[in-house]
Amino acid sequence: MEQENNRRRKKQKKKSTGIGKKILVTILILFLLIGAAGIGAVVAVVKSAPAINTDIISNLKQSSKIYDMNGNYIEDFSGSENRNIVPLKQIPKNLQLAFVAIEDERFYVHHGVDIKRIFGALWYDIKTMSKAQGASTITQQLIKNYALSPEKNFTRKLQEAYLAIQLERQLSKDQILEAYLNTILLGNNTWGVQAASLLYFGKDVSQLNLPECALLAGITKNPSKYNPYSKKNLENPKDLLDRQKTVLSKMLELGFISKEEYDSAINYKLTFQSKQEAMSMKYQWFIEPAIEQIAKDFAEKYNMTESEAKQRLRTGGYNLYLTIDPKIQDAAQSVIDNDKYYKGLRLQKDLLNYSADGKSKAIIQPQAAAVIFDYKTGQVRAIVGGRGTHDLMSLNRATEVPRQPGSSIKPLAVYGPAIDSKIATAGTVIEDSPMPLDFVKANKGWDPKNADGKFRGYVTIRDAIKHSINLVAVKLQLQVGVNTSIDYLQNKFHITTIKKDDKNTAALALGGMTEGVTPFEMAAAYGVFGNQGIYSQPIMYTKVTDRNGDTVLEKTSEQSKSLSPQAAYIMTDMLKGVVSGGTATSANLGSMPAAGKTGTASDYTNAWFCGFTPYYSGAVWMGHDQPKVKVGGLTSALSARLWGDIMRQVHKDLPIVDFQAPSEIVRSEICIDSGNAPTDICAQDQRGSRIRSELFIDGTQPVELCEIHTTADIDIRTGKLATEDTPAEYIQKKVFIKRTTPARAPLLDDAYVLPSEFSTNIEENSDGTPIATP
Repeated sequence: MEQENNRRRKKQKKKSTGIGKKILVTILILFLLIGAAGIGAVVAVVKSAPAINTDIISNLKQSSKIYDMNGNYIEDFSGSENRNIVPLKQIPKNLQLAFVAIEDERFYVHHGVDIKRIFGALWYDIKTMSKAQGASTITQQLIKNYALSPEKNFTRKLQEAYLAIQLERQLSKDQILEAYLNTILLGNNTWGVQAASLLYFGKDVSQLNLPECALLAGITKNPSKYNPYSKKNLENPKDLLDRQKTVLSKMLELGFISKEEYDSAINYKLTFQSKQEAMSMKYQWFIEPAIEQIAKDFAEKYNMTESEAKQRLRTGGYNLYLTIDPKIQDAAQSVIDNDKYYKGLRLQKDLLNYSADGKSKAIIQPQAAAVIFDYKTGQVRAIVGGRGTHDLMSLNRATEVPRQPGSSIKPLAVYGPAIDSKIATAGTVIEDSPMPLDFVKANKGWDPKNADGKFRGYVTIRDAIKHSINLVAVKLQLQVGVNTSIDYLQNKFHITTIKKDDKNTAALALGGMTEGVTPFEMAAAYGVFGNQGIYSQPIMYTKVTDRNGDTVLEKTSEQSKSLSPQAAYIMTDMLKGVVSGGTATSANLGSMPAAGKTGTASDYTNAWFCGFTPYYSGAVWMGHDQPKVKVGGLTSALSARLWGDIMRQVHKDLPIVDFQAPSEIVRSEICIDSGNAPTDICAQDQRGSRIRSELFIDGTQPVELCEIHTTADIDIRTGKLATEDTPAEYIQKKVFIKRTTPARAPLLDDAYVLPSEFSTNIEENSDGTPIATP
């Protein structure tokens, strides 16, 4: 077929006159057409025509392409023109000939302007008293699309014809056709055949068959009328198919296709990509913040505003390589979107679907967000900014909306700094009891409580983390100091939402913050524990290349030391206990080690789980878009469940490995009621042995012996201390713990505290039981 077309073109060219004569005749005819305006006006119009840069392809606005971590194409990032430029050799010959047949059948023989077509169009316009009939060649259409306004007047037409003739003298027909096929509008803000092929058929233009080529060529006459995704064509595509048939008929008439090819194409059932799939923004929760990060870096490097950088990225034909892992993104999104997790939650009826501005579409409530982070490379793998449908107005709750973190802040603000600065160890014991009244008074009546309302007495740091004991966290932070907590949060864990007022309250130990935190920053912060104390700056792209493949931006994660490797490992080991038997057992991944911390803000308005494995860290938030709305039944255990179900999918095929202990980690026995080295009597506690093996940074293990445990002779008749008068048969030696300062409320270990009273005036009943008299 191609050889036949070449022979036809040569024969037609032999019949034509020289190019100079043709140009002269054409200009004379154009002068006649606008003769009423006068020769001077014609010259003025021609002189006012803009200069044409013949490197048209390089100067076209082009959509940028977005790729995932493996280099697989995701979608375009475009501005006002969605365009993907392709060379002519990538465009099927049938598509080239389809456009030639229906738009400019003498394209290969004219020199920019088709004289025969001009007279035909002129005669039609005179008969109809209109300017409806077009006479533009492909070259003229290219000029119009590329350099002139679309207005249909004689001035523009004259300039168009003049410039078309000039362009034909400088470019080959193939160069002109290539530029044209990359500039034409084909509906839905889509320019060029490649973008249209991807949009309507979901495939590269090179893969189009004849009927698909004919359909695309037919759209350009009226992109609105022949838009495959218009409501009318979706309901009844008759006009669209009639137009396709017209194109095929013209191709047959001109000998571009055979009768057999025509018949086959007419009977071919076209299959379009669904509009929802074509217009979908599947990974926008990730793409939008990634573009923000790229634009910021682009603007800084090339000295422009971020707004200018975004526009450049939309139209410059760049290739954006993101760190997203589609498998992880899909897993996180599927869990966050699953209605089964929200069925037990209760909201006021009028808040089930809440619209922040009262005008936009209602948003399903309660909401959730998640971030998964590769803390070793610093590459973010998934961002889910909300539950349900994403649209251009959606808030990204993973990156944009800080919320109160509750107890999930404790490892960052209290326990991590305490272990790292050696103020405390995993075996340090703090009394779980009400805060002193002078503390309550100094803090304007703030009297913190534990979530379960109980006070346990002596507990280790390890157990306090495991069971999320609030009062231990508050008391330890008083030792650490709020300024130290803030320093670690801001400069070690890179939490950027700290405000001035946060520096003045012990409530920070329980997540009481002016603004709160985002899942994005929490996921990165928790990665410090799994990464031997190293913080990796979260990045969402690795590089950006221009349309020629040259690298214009590169991104690697900046890393810094936040904790010592030993402190990070001990924190990891303690946070594993939260998952294995503490408040987050629903995040347990079985044989794959996991660690983390739950967090529930006051009044059950926010629920968190932030955790990590030997591979990834991640954060999950749940709550209502109105910050103060309570969600009945909302618990951090539910957030831990979402996190666990995401991570089970993420780790499905990964080898089982554990966190590696650094050097200078030692084990030493302690008494869990004193935190000191145990004595023999620590093993004789009434509750059983209180001796446990604990991890320490070498040099911090206790050397002092336990002074909490003691022995005393007890009068078994009263449970009080025996005296010299107590008969020997009623005396029993027992082990007790000592408490120097009475608590404001009963403690769970009070029953094991050394009695302070002696048995006196013991009388017996007739059956021998003791009677205690005052």
